[in-house]
Amino acid sequence: MNEKDNIGIEKKSWTTQFKRGLHWLQMQDALYLGLLALVVGVLAGYGALFLRLGIEEVSLLWTGQRTWSDALHAVPWYLYIVAPVVGGLLVGLINTKVLHPGQARVIPGVLEALSERGGRISLKKTLGEVSSSIIAIGSGASMGREAPTVALGAALASLVGQRLRLTEKQLRTLLGCGVAAGIAASFNAPIAGVLFALEVILADYAVATFTPIVLASVIATVITRAELGNYPVFIIPEFELVSGWEIPAYLALGVVCGFIAVFIVKALPIARGIFETRIKNALFRPAVAGFILGCVALYLPEIMSIGYGTVESLLLEQVLVDSLGWTLPLTLFLAVLIVAKVATSVMCSAGGFGGGMIGPSLFIGATTGALFGYIAHDVFPEYSETFGAYALVGSGALLAATVQAPMSMILMIFELSGNYQVMIPLMTACVVAALVKRAFGPESVITESLEEKGIETGWGLERSWLRAVPVRRIPWRAIPSVSEDARLEELKKVYVSSGKGCVQVVDHEGLMVGIVTFEDLKEWLLDSALDQVVVAAEVANKNVRSISESDNLLDVIRIFDSESFEQLPVVEAGEPRKVLGILARNAVFSTYHKMIVKHGEASEHTHV
Repeated sequence: MNEKDNIGIEKKSWTTQFKRGLHWLQMQDALYLGLLALVVGVLAGYGALFLRLGIEEVSLLWTGQRTWSDALHAVPWYLYIVAPVVGGLLVGLINTKVLHPGQARVIPGVLEALSERGGRISLKKTLGEVSSSIIAIGSGASMGREAPTVALGAALASLVGQRLRLTEKQLRTLLGCGVAAGIAASFNAPIAGVLFALEVILADYAVATFTPIVLASVIATVITRAELGNYPVFIIPEFELVSGWEIPAYLALGVVCGFIAVFIVKALPIARGIFETRIKNALFRPAVAGFILGCVALYLPEIMSIGYGTVESLLLEQVLVDSLGWTLPLTLFLAVLIVAKVATSVMCSAGGFGGGMIGPSLFIGATTGALFGYIAHDVFPEYSETFGAYALVGSGALLAATVQAPMSMILMIFELSGNYQVMIPLMTACVVAALVKRAFGPESVITESLEEKGIETGWGLERSWLRAVPVRRIPWRAIPSVSEDARLEELKKVYVSSGKGCVQVVDHEGLMVGIVTFEDLKEWLLDSALDQVVVAAEVANKNVRSISESDNLLDVIRIFDSESFEQLPVVEAGEPRKVLGILARNAVFSTYHKMIVKHGEASEHTHV
């Protein structure tokens, strides 16, 4: 044996050992998902950095500064119109030429993928959304970068999972890892990232789901801190609860934020409808929205892009109340700013700009809190904190209401501030705001577009369970058969003696010609003279609805829900005329109930 043969054997041995090791690792579900979560955390962390830097580069191109907030009052007036209009035209091209018009985008797109496609997100959609968001926000669209960051993290996780051919259950958890990593990287808030993924996206608090999501959130935070430094999104002073009498004020702030959230969520589909009916060509909708945004920004440049510079000035109580060179009273300035930001954010979202409503909600909440706090402190100076504290609480309250995720938002604002003193007012306002919004409907800025299309996101976890049960695991019965040439008399005997309620009519190769049920047979029963004249092929119903053995429990339930028959033939995956058995409605829903009970008991014992 020569040296080359030895090398070949050695390589083959290493390859075999590697494959065995990989197979063993894949069998260790928790360990395997934990390692993949680390990979997703790295990808999502650098994806968040790429998105952020991309937005800054586009902003730098237009304004000479990395954010529009840094360039306020220094940008030539015409750029307030030119930038969002040009950006809108580019976004319109992406919307019409790259992205599928019927698919939801950013975070709603993640929920749609989980609910309708088992968590599968395409590379083309991912690239289109990232490009659209970078151009839109960098060109001044009144949107936020958090939703596209979350969507990018989820999409990267989905692509990894599809490449490795994960099961739907594993892929679902991996998408949660991407979502958590996206939020953690956006706000430097790993705990909030974990809870957001569990509360908003997965609705699953099992330990097996929780552990990899924590790993992904932590690693994404470590990466962003290593690249950008361990700095919070905003500089937030120390605030405290001055008096117990402030609690009613924070409760009232929660009510106000709840009603503003109701308006935003209800206005989004109305604004979309207006754009779709008035501007038929989707290519020009973002540009029209950009033109209107620019006209408003000539008077209030603070509304451009994300606007986090304005949020920080509210928290620090260093607001420049200036419009067209006029110094306005603070209360009037804040009131006008709230109205303008709500209107332009809803309009940009409805017009098709890339981005999301998390950033605008935070901006609007901070502005609302500042206005409310300024008035409260002016009336009761001894019993209340200054308006910066109310701006902080208001940002969390409006986010909790618009996203319908109070726990996530409470933890996020707490992580941003690092101040335990703010927890009691924050919890009060967030919970009240979320309850007020929910009184007018459960939809959020994330789910309203999906519910408008008839996509139910509330039982996405249950759908995942149903899709995980293949048809072959549902007990089916054998089905009697007769030849297509068999006489009616023989068909009747087989039907009666079998007691199955149906008979399969087959050709000479044993493939299905049709199915005979009592409905098909009853018109031939009265005239016995036909028993030796009519053949089975004449009686059989040839328009048969069947289910493949490769389908799943969800597919079967959908068919039974849409049809009135009680039994369904199960056919071979590669041959739709090869009947394997008959599936009864009772067996299907018995399997469904057992599955729900099983998962319900598992959830009770494994929830964190």
